Amino acid sequence: MNRKTFDDKNASDRAAAPGFDDPRMEREWQLQERAQREERAGAPIAADDPRLAQYRLLTRALRAPVMEPIPFGFAEQVARRAQAVAAGNDRVERYLQQLLLGGLVVLGLFFAWSSSAGWAPALLQELPRGMWSWGPVVAACCAVTWGWDGLARMTGLDRGRGGHAA
Repeated sequence: MNRKTFDDKNASDRAAAPGFDDPRMEREWQLQERAQREERAGAPIAADDPRLAQYRLLTRALRAPVMEPIPFGFAEQVARRAQAVAAGNDRVERYLQQLLLGGLVVLGLFFAWSSSAGWAPALLQELPRGMWSWGPVVAACCAVTWGWDGLARMTGLDRGRGGHAA
């Protein structure tokens, strides 16, 4: 749509616009006043003059009480509620994932232990000699680090941290 604004109009366009003393403007003014009077009086809207009906509807809308304003901090309250709902859903999902992962680890350890008579002696012979001196130390360090990180996540102590160490 290419509509002209008042600033875009040239002198000939402004001269062609009706002035306040134009009879058309007077008729519109009288129609608006009549719509206001009829609306105040509560008269039914007549279908014979659609322009009058439009002005009556406009008058009715302008006389209606203003809606209550949105309370201060409304967006913040809605965002807080949405985050609480999302956090609750995430908490349940995280708990179920941890439960399933724990069950998988327990079952894996059980089946590895129950069948270790066949593969454990062969594996021990293939490991390098220094493995038994440093292997448990490395495993203990990993277990302590990952265990501490998991404990911090479960208790909520890691909320201020931007990310996790690799």
